[in-house]
Amino acid sequence: MRGEPPGRAWITQEAPEVLRPYMVTGNRTRPRHVMQLDTVLTATAKPVPTEVLQPEAAQALRLCRGQQRTLAEVAATIRQPALVAKIIVSDLIDRGALAAHDHADLAAPSRHLLETALAGLYALDAT
Repeated sequence: MRGEPPGRAWITQEAPEVLRPYMVTGNRTRPRHVMQLDTVLTATAKPVPTEVLQPEAAQALRLCRGQQRTLAEVAATIRQPALVAKIIVSDLIDRGALAAHDHADLAAPSRHLLETALAGLYALDAT
């Protein structure tokens, strides 16, 4: 575009979201907590009013208050790249609003549940 400094033509009124992820993370590029896309997130009992959070963080917290969610689910729901979601979730963990769990931290299914599932699979195979 004419009249604009070189290298700045990609910033337009039609595409302000180009800078949005950088602004959402508070200019940070790395989360403080290590997480994978399959990291399970749960809301804690600590009351954190969503009114004081950025909209993406508030949405992530509301999502995790309903039930356990993976980081991938949170990223998709708040419509942010995985790295941006990691930074947002990391901030919520620092506030004590969320807890992150690896699959190894979660309770294993009971023997009864596994035997019932196996029996159901055998029944399907028999038909």
